Amino acid sequence: MSDEPITVLMVNEYPDYIDAQVWAAELERRVPQLKFRLWPDAGDKSDIDIVLVDKGANPGFFDAMTGLSAVVYLGAGVEGIDLQSFPKGVPLIRLATREQASEVVQYTVLRVSCQQRHVAAYMSLQARKLWSPIAPRKISETRIVVLGAGRIGGWAAKLFADLGYDTAVWSRHQKTFPGIHSYFGRAQLADALTSRDYVICSLPLTGDTRGILNSSAFQKMKQGAYLVNVGRGAHVNEDDLIRALDEGQLSGACLDVFEREPLETSSPLWTHPRVTITPHVASFWVDSGIDQVADLCGQVARGEPLSNKIDFEQGY
Repeated sequence: MSDEPITVLMVNEYPDYIDAQVWAAELERRVPQLKFRLWPDAGDKSDIDIVLVDKGANPGFFDAMTGLSAVVYLGAGVEGIDLQSFPKGVPLIRLATREQASEVVQYTVLRVSCQQRHVAAYMSLQARKLWSPIAPRKISETRIVVLGAGRIGGWAAKLFADLGYDTAVWSRHQKTFPGIHSYFGRAQLADALTSRDYVICSLPLTGDTRGILNSSAFQKMKQGAYLVNVGRGAHVNEDDLIRALDEGQLSGACLDVFEREPLETSSPLWTHPRVTITPHVASFWVDSGIDQVADLCGQVARGEPLSNKIDFEQGY
């Protein structure tokens, strides 16, 4: 690594998820000559090399950052970034750690397993001291589709297939996984959803995927299907979802993400008997990205190509 100092500015709006002091200590241990700053103590903006942000930056935030080499978004999507005011020619980097992906995959398997094995029903039976076995649906006769077949969706789909589920994926482009049917493109979305017992959304949020889970999509699913959303809240039309639940088209939904977060207390989702809510915790330990940022510092110092760059046209 070059002996030239690397200056990193972190903006931390979510201290419950990100401990800035841990990041500072660990990066300083890994990166020689590191200068770490925590917003709003930006210092001389002209010597900042890398910015770490965990939500959208305000207009003018990047002004005077003439030496900026990269911006790292400490989240799964970039919809919070105002790309119109984003500095031209500066790469936007996404976190892409195995630990974060693993957490989301664990979450999806857990939620499907809880529904498949009637966990909520057994808790109710226990409270009433009732011994009443409930037969789960046979795994081989249970059909799952995972929307999004990247690091998270593809991994989840392979695990479900290994467990014996009839598994498919749907994505923007065709993917190839042994024993898993791949649907792709808008024209094949209806076929991907048709007759599915479980639909898991792990899509990135783009103009094409916003509102993709709506009344039309719900009607394509098997009556009594169950939805798990670990993508983005804006993938789901919440009014259409409530209607599908009330009418029995869906048997339930587990939602970890919402269009407005925290979820407003007035939202009917809180009290709906068929909805399970978790507060955006499918992936929790953002600190797993410290190694990636340390590697990025090295790439910047050495003038090497940067890894995990966002494609601005695709939006992920």
